[in-house]
Amino acid sequence: MSDVPEVDVRVDLHSVDDTGYVWAFADRIQQPTAVVPGAVVIAGNRTLRSLAQVVDFADEPAGRVVHLRVLDGDVVAFAHQRKLARAS
Repeated sequence: MSDVPEVDVRVDLHSVDDTGYVWAFADRIQQPTAVVPGAVVIAGNRTLRSLAQVVDFADEPAGRVVHLRVLDGDVVAFAHQRKLARAS
């Protein structure tokens, strides 16, 4: 198991908009079919990763964005469990 799991949504985890949620442009999603409201994903960048729940998508003047609720949890353990679940 790799110590550095792949990121599902590339995002600056400090980018919070007026909704109070972390946000990213939808084109920063690595696997769009897996990133749906309610899903738990790995969000972040090369240096910082976190678990996050997809809250919603919104069409903004600058483009479509995804809102994320940052969650507590072990990113590496989550990635490992998800890999096992996908393999079965």
